[in-house]
Amino acid sequence: MIRSSTMITAITMALLVHATPLRAQEQQGPWIFKIDGGGVHQSEADLGDSTGGFAVDRWFVSGGVDYAFSKRNSIGITLGGGQASYDFNDASGFGGGAPWDKIDETRVSFTGRFGFGETGTVFIIPSLRTNGENGASSSDSRTYGVYAAMAWRLRDNLTIGPGIGIFSRLENSTRFFPVLAIDWDISERWNLSTGRGLVASQGPGLTLSYQLNDDWSLGLAGRYESVEFRLDDEGVAAGGVGRNQSMPLVFTAELKPTDKLSLSVFTGLQFNGTLKLKDATGEVLEESDYDPAALFGATFEYRF
Repeated sequence: MIRSSTMITAITMALLVHATPLRAQEQQGPWIFKIDGGGVHQSEADLGDSTGGFAVDRWFVSGGVDYAFSKRNSIGITLGGGQASYDFNDASGFGGGAPWDKIDETRVSFTGRFGFGETGTVFIIPSLRTNGENGASSSDSRTYGVYAAMAWRLRDNLTIGPGIGIFSRLENSTRFFPVLAIDWDISERWNLSTGRGLVASQGPGLTLSYQLNDDWSLGLAGRYESVEFRLDDEGVAAGGVGRNQSMPLVFTAELKPTDKLSLSVFTGLQFNGTLKLKDATGEVLEESDYDPAALFGATFEYRF
């Protein structure tokens, strides 16, 4: 299980960032097809409890389809995959120098959205993921879980509601965290809503955005992120588990040249980072905080 202080931080941030993307669920027709993806670079970060440092490059792409039975009821499926490439520098002593390299991820998720009463909506998003180093067993790299939330349209400019996330872990444990779904038009131009995750992230994030004009908007996005992955059978922790936890905070600029296409770029910092290395029995071999690191990247989404 996560350390108690980290769990408190995770729950606090989960209230903000692990929310169901209400606005993204709006349907424009009975069938909606979508393709999205992006990439992010984390600059080299020094390890606080070990020598040296590391950098990360990540990319992810996915495609899916939604079908709307009515304006308030729909189901969908999304398939995706990507990779995170870790580059530990020559001075790194963490896990013997380079405890892992390229981490592959695949994901399949289902979405259900069902209206009830005059203003209520239920969201259910079960998913299955594999996160593992090249050469690691896919069956040992598999986790699954579900987000579920209920939201009410309290006013024309505010939809909000609670929920829960329940996910398995590679160490045969389960994590629970609260979920918040929100879409709030604070004013004509300002909006606070559940945003998208960065790239290959474990969930969406919260975004405060300002609409400059019909095409451009600026925003500030934050989230809590915890990614774990199975290691191969050849490293210092053969068959073990690696984990990377952090809190990214980024400024975003989004362009929507059409109703179907959105493009965004972002830059910011990744705070409160921690790397953890466990062996195949779940024993912690090494753990190290790392310094804040610069982030920059880009994402896209096309719906048709």
